[in-house]
Amino acid sequence: MFLAASDSKYKSNSRLHAVDICRGLALLFMIEAHISQSMGWISNWALTMAGPFFLIISGFSYDLFLSSRMKNSPKKYIFLESFFRGFLIYIIPLIPYIIVGLFFSSLFSSVTGHTYKIDIFHWGIFQIIGVGYSLGLLVPNNFKSKIILGLLVPNNFKSKIIYTIAAFIITYIISNYFHEPLGFLISGIFPLFPWIGYFLYGRVAYELYQSKQLKDDKTLMIFSAIFLIISLLIDEIFKANLSVLTRDQFPMFLLLCSLHYFIFSLLVIYIDHKHFYFSFTDKLEKIGKICFTAYYIHFFSLLLIQKSFSMFFSNLPPAISNLIILSIIIIILIQIEKIWKNYNYKFGFEWLLRKGTEGLLLLSKGVFIKHIDWITGGEDH
Repeated sequence: MFLAASDSKYKSNSRLHAVDICRGLALLFMIEAHISQSMGWISNWALTMAGPFFLIISGFSYDLFLSSRMKNSPKKYIFLESFFRGFLIYIIPLIPYIIVGLFFSSLFSSVTGHTYKIDIFHWGIFQIIGVGYSLGLLVPNNFKSKIILGLLVPNNFKSKIIYTIAAFIITYIISNYFHEPLGFLISGIFPLFPWIGYFLYGRVAYELYQSKQLKDDKTLMIFSAIFLIISLLIDEIFKANLSVLTRDQFPMFLLLCSLHYFIFSLLVIYIDHKHFYFSFTDKLEKIGKICFTAYYIHFFSLLLIQKSFSMFFSNLPPAISNLIILSIIIIILIQIEKIWKNYNYKFGFEWLLRKGTEGLLLLSKGVFIKHIDWITGGEDH
């Protein structure tokens, strides 16, 4: 339920709990959005917020990763680790997609006459995060960096804002002038452009979090509220249609970013600063710690529950069936996390990502260092 600050387990913990809670919240929206029994505007808004929130907090987490590495690691190794992480985040989710595609292609193509095409540029949430990790690298302040400036996002506040806005400008340019050769970059449910903008905004949000001017709780609350109000006014001025179909339009993008920042600010103030403990946010934090793995577990659990008890749920009001299904999946994820952490989350997505990155770094040791030295200008810090 609720405990005062003096009783909170968060009081002596240096971890930024708001990040894991936001991950868990994004996953909660995804679960609700994927439940077949719709609850009208609640399900629609869950679907609208799920993907953007997931990308925003991933961008924020990426800068947390960079800041932790910059304290102890040379830039050349941060460059490689960031690239390898991005590569694996991109590739690992493609494996089940390719396997399923090959299965359908070999089994049903001859019967249906329909050819199943497997796209390497199969854009989804994880692929966008992978690109964000791979291209969001550190750019040193030397001449050589100017050559690759178009590909990499400099690690400073102003550049992150410019690149975030540029994601929407690039979308417009491709759709109107280069759709034939570059259309694959703006195609699909979650096209790379402009959806990479949500990831980049997450990096902007990290800079705001680090800002000395926003360290005071009152100032942070006022700033986040003003940000939300301004975005609502912009939506009103442009008569924006607030729906899942407009998430790739800038007014809706701005609203979702400001809404996420407002929620994140509340969590930072009351959980990380004031150390209040809420049972519900604690549960969200638990599943947020394994959010990549939980993303797939929730699909399997949801399919199994809805297929096995379809007749039962069809006779219930959508609100009741949603609440039951949501509660069951959350309990499943919490119990899995509780048991799995004793085994260091072995064979989960996060574990594969960590071990895979370590393995690639070992394999590349001494092979790419000279090339990385050219890119980073030989800078170690």
